[in-house]
Amino acid sequence: MIYIDPGSDKHIIESRQLECEYKEACQWIDELGLEYKRTRFGSYEKDFDAFIRTGDLKSPTENLKTFFNAHLEANELIRIKNAFDSLNSNYAFDAIKKTVSGQRFRNSCKSDYSRDFAFELSMASRFLKAGYEVDVRTITDLIVDIDSRPLYVECKRIKSANQLEKRVKEANEQTRKRVESNKSSKAKSFIALNLTDVINPDAMPMIASSLSYYKNASAQTLKDCVISQKNSLLKKKHNKSLGVFTEFTTQGFINNPESYALVHLREGNFYQYPLKDNDRQFLDSFAHKLGNQNLL
Repeated sequence: MIYIDPGSDKHIIESRQLECEYKEACQWIDELGLEYKRTRFGSYEKDFDAFIRTGDLKSPTENLKTFFNAHLEANELIRIKNAFDSLNSNYAFDAIKKTVSGQRFRNSCKSDYSRDFAFELSMASRFLKAGYEVDVRTITDLIVDIDSRPLYVECKRIKSANQLEKRVKEANEQTRKRVESNKSSKAKSFIALNLTDVINPDAMPMIASSLSYYKNASAQTLKDCVISQKNSLLKKKHNKSLGVFTEFTTQGFINNPESYALVHLREGNFYQYPLKDNDRQFLDSFAHKLGNQNLL
């Protein structure tokens, strides 16, 4: 298993800077032809204001959950905006427009295509920040150019552990067909899974005494989940697949006598299938670049 997100303690952002970045991202939605105040991102702006400025304590637990939901969504929008902002292409704009619809709260409905698509764009942003070209226009969620080698990435946001095996089988079957249709013998694939709703379905915050402890606990949580589900992650694997990328997002507080901070951590690792040496070298050439990425 490849741990791809070391060094997260380097990415410290002041809350005012984060607030400014979110406002810029919302304005960006306006520029794409949608009025952000009419989307779920307009609701999050109100949630921030209610939590930070009015201090409504009638239901502190509900207030906190509402704030963390808004904070998670804001971070994801900022990340996508900063990765795609430099792309002057209509297809990127059309893709991003699909993410602004949907329900205000995660897990409030069985199907939420806006967040499914947001995960695809979040994965695309990892590759863009790593310096690779990404195509999001195809039937495959992503096609990435890795040093002139095509890499097919099928993205799945898993809603519950009961879905995992079925979705992995489905994804491996999809990538097998698409890689086989490519004329290049060097074409490869992998599956990307967002496990946030599996590991922490209620989006409950974590409280830790230090960032180091928080980071280690987050990494171990994802690792334990992947190991416990490794049989499911192997379903329908094929010789053109490199393995399964997994990520989940957690939020919480650092609380000790010397410091107090809000933490937003996007954890990631790569469950590697048994590979030949040349495929392992190919995976090693880009996998670590997908981690340790600043939000901004």
